[in-house]
Amino acid sequence: MATETYVRNGHNVEITIDHDPTGRCTWAYTIDADGFTEMRDRPVESFDMAMEAAKTHANAKADALPPGDSPQ
Repeated sequence: MATETYVRNGHNVEITIDHDPTGRCTWAYTIDADGFTEMRDRPVESFDMAMEAAKTHANAKADALPPGDSPQ
């Protein structure tokens, strides 16, 4: 399991990439440690693919929120 944390639009984003039993990668994330979004039903073939998908999804959600207080 690997975790990446960063700030987007003033919000703390934490992404976790994991492997399912078949060796494919799944992802999950939180924004400001509130709520939990995951993609377990469509695993992808590589860590890089999972991270790209998770960042795209999380960034879109963070950008749709009002600007947060975390420093950029």
